[in-house]
Amino acid sequence: MIATTQGVGKEEAMDKLRNMGLDQIAVWLGRLPEDRWERMFLDNWPALAKKCGVEKE
Repeated sequence: MIATTQGVGKEEAMDKLRNMGLDQIAVWLGRLPEDRWERMFLDNWPALAKKCGVEKE
């Protein structure tokens, strides 16, 4: 399976997390490598990733 974004970038996902009051997870997401953040987000926080628009294909 491949992680894809439905028009959602890393910054937008971080903003959604902050709006949910999940600032620490947003900071964690911001520190992830640009080429692997989607996969790592899905692996560690699948429900949150889906709410932010990051889904498995």
